[in-house]
Amino acid sequence: MSKFYIKYLCMFIGLGSFMTYLPVYLEKTLNFSPSQIGIIVSIPSIIGIALVPIWGIISDIIKKQKLILWINVLVAFLLGYLYSKTTSFIPIFIVAIFFEMFRNSLLPLADTITTSYCKEQNKNYGKVRVLGSIGYALSAFICGHIMNLTGNDLAFFYMFMFSMLLCLFITPYLNTPKEMESKEKLNLKVDIKKLFTNKQYVLILLASISIVALSDGVSAYQGIHLLNLGAGKELVGMLTVFMVAPELYFMVKTKDLLKKYGNTKMITVSAIALFIRWIIYTFTNNIALFILASASHGVAIAIMTITVFDFIGNVVEKKLYTTAMTIYTFCIGIGSSVIKLIYGNIIDLYGMKAIFICSIIISIISFGIIFAINKLEYKNINNTNIISE
Repeated sequence: MSKFYIKYLCMFIGLGSFMTYLPVYLEKTLNFSPSQIGIIVSIPSIIGIALVPIWGIISDIIKKQKLILWINVLVAFLLGYLYSKTTSFIPIFIVAIFFEMFRNSLLPLADTITTSYCKEQNKNYGKVRVLGSIGYALSAFICGHIMNLTGNDLAFFYMFMFSMLLCLFITPYLNTPKEMESKEKLNLKVDIKKLFTNKQYVLILLASISIVALSDGVSAYQGIHLLNLGAGKELVGMLTVFMVAPELYFMVKTKDLLKKYGNTKMITVSAIALFIRWIIYTFTNNIALFILASASHGVAIAIMTITVFDFIGNVVEKKLYTTAMTIYTFCIGIGSSVIKLIYGNIIDLYGMKAIFICSIIISIISFGIIFAINKLEYKNINNTNIISE
């Protein structure tokens, strides 16, 4: 398991620095408008995310999960360097498209290998994922201080490339689950249809979009908002630390909480945490309170990550697990990218507070989706009891 711990730590060091400081870099260094930033952080991601299910299907067909992941890491490393050397809008947009075609697959491909291995060996995926959270928070915090001390706004690019270099060496040594190597081959026409006629699977996708994708979409702009409130770049790193810190607890403990409270209650806790966050974001101009409220992100994302993996593993066939997870990632990514694009334009037209109000409305909708999941789960339990009788 140590190889997985190191892999997640290294990978999230790169993701933490890149995702935290890219929007800030685009606005403060390159002077792009919010709508331009929205285009760069959304449209390339949509294109890249569209390939994620394809990578998953290819992995299911050729049974070479580690090779596919390694190739994506290598190309992300090379294109990350090119990205750092590009400064005008159109060239950055073009480079970003190719970059996101490979960067977006890193986490879902790694998650598929890791969660399958953990399930096979009866290990707690949350303990692996928490190392990623630590790497994410530390890189954002350290990178902010490095940028302040050196005045080098490209430091987050260098940290990303360094982490990808480490991942290139680690990936070939990951343990591949035996289940992945020997499982029944996928019948695309029949099996993909099975996924989208599975009501429980579809509902968890919708719930995740209204919780996980929404949180990710807002996170693209909250660093900019924090700077506009008068904070320095080092506090953007501190914001990320507060966002991620609760994950250190909930990534590990959610598995036990699931056994005690069940999927629906845990998803509800996630939705409530984000609902409170959006309310505070809407009404406060206090930097400390804004940073403190960001902690609810870690609560929501940690709980949803572990709950969704468990939920999907229980409601889909084993041979469909990789494809189900990559489609899940695809939906989250597309949802997040669309939110970023729309929110960038809303900020231009109505200001930053408007996107927090929109997020409150989406969170209210999420409660209705959770109610539908609970109702369907209750119906399935009753049907099972009737059959057993």
